[in-house]
Amino acid sequence: FTTLGPIEAPPYYAAQIESGALGTKGGPKTNEKAQVLRATGGVIPGLYAVGNAMAGVTAMVYGGAGGTLGPGMTFGYIAGINAAREPDHIA
Repeated sequence: FTTLGPIEAPPYYAAQIESGALGTKGGPKTNEKAQVLRATGGVIPGLYAVGNAMAGVTAMVYGGAGGTLGPGMTFGYIAGINAAREPDHIA
């Protein structure tokens, strides 16, 4: 993570963090076919991720209200096409 750094000296503070529905700011990485990639880089057969269930295509930038709709629809379409081509691998 390029935004994380060491916390070397006090004072220390804490904040409660909860999940939300506005992008994952992480999540599984995918390739151009919306296939989920293993940590080693290989494809997990039959597993696709789109929208807020995948790593954001905008990286650490927030595009504003509705900013995840376009990538969600686009990768949903891409995943559907590619999943239909591999019916034996659908998880």
